[in-house]
Amino acid sequence: MPDASLDPVPESLTCAVCGDGVADTGYLPADEGDGVYHSHPDDAVCGTCGFNEVGMMGCAPELDEVTDAGTGDALLYVTRTDAGFEVASVKR
Repeated sequence: MPDASLDPVPESLTCAVCGDGVADTGYLPADEGDGVYHSHPDDAVCGTCGFNEVGMMGCAPELDEVTDAGTGDALLYVTRTDAGFEVASVKR
C-alpha cells in the first residue's frame, strides 16, 4: 500500500504516448512531499502503452522512461475509482 496520498486527485488522465484517456490503470509521475504525491498529469501513460511502448515489452516502465529527467521523484501506478484515481503502488 502506498505511504502517501495523491493530491489533487485527477478526475481524468490522457496518455502522453497514444493520446487516449486512461480508462482503468496507468502510470503517473509525481513529486513526493509531506506525505502527499503531487502528480504531473501531462506525463501520464496508460497501462497498455506503459507495457508495450514505454517499458520493455511486457514490463512496467521506469520513472525516467515516462518523464524528462528531473521531473518527479516517484512513478505511481494508479487505478480508476468513482472519485478519480488512487495510488495502487509506487516506484522510486
